[in-house]
Order: sequence, then C-alpha cells, then structure tokens
Amino acid sequence: MTEQQPPRRELLGGAGSGELASVTATEHGAGLVLAISGEVDISNIDSITHAIYELPNTEEGLLIDLSDVSYLDSSAVSLLHDLAMRLRSRAQRMIVVSPPHSPPRRILDLTALYVNAPIADTLDSGIRLLRAGNNAPL
Repeated sequence: MTEQQPPRRELLGGAGSGELASVTATEHGAGLVLAISGEVDISNIDSITHAIYELPNTEEGLLIDLSDVSYLDSSAVSLLHDLAMRLRSRAQRMIVVSPPHSPPRRILDLTALYVNAPIADTLDSGIRLLRAGNNAPL
C-alpha cells in the first residue's frame, strides 16, 4: 500500500501563466508546505507575498521549500526574515528548505536567516523538523 500524497493547491503561477515564479501549498500534518520555484525578485515579490499572506493562519508551522528556486534577491530574503518573525510572535515555526550549493542557500547563509528560521537541506528533513513542532529547538 502506498502513502497517498496530500492535495496541492496552486497559489501563483503554474503552466502557461507567464509568471517568473510559482507557489504551491500542500498540508502536512499540523504544518503547511509552500513550494516556490523559479525566480524570486523585486518584479514578483508582491505577488508572492500576497499569495503567502492570503493563506489562513491556522497551522502550527510553515515550511518554505526553495529547492526549485533559481534566483533569489534581497526582497525575497527580506520577506523570509519578516515572515519568520511574524510567525514566531504567534508561537508558530517556520522552516526553510534550501539544498547546499543551491543558488538561494549562499544568500540565506550570508544574511543569517538561520537565526530566525532553521534551514533544512532536504524537503524530508524539513518536514521532520516541522512535525517535531514545539519539541524541536527554534
């Protein structure tokens, strides 16, 4: 018997949309996984921010998967820091997935995102951190 994958919702972009980036949401237990792909920069950060902030704030945690992001600028880094701080003020967790040596990882390390949100190397390790919930250190 295979494990059924949770349903994905397209929040931004997708096939034929012409967007530089896409955002999808998938529920995983008590958390929400937002997968962002493509290029995230000043030209589309408002659309991405809107898509994220329009989601209901009912989950215990949020995982932002940047595994398929090819470019990330300072506006995206600012969004991640702001989102991590907002969630922390509500006793919610945020975990970011960015594989080592991927384009966003060096920027995230240089801007010390790990101070506000753990950075996982893989989606699986990020989901494990998210599921650990309040038992895992922030």
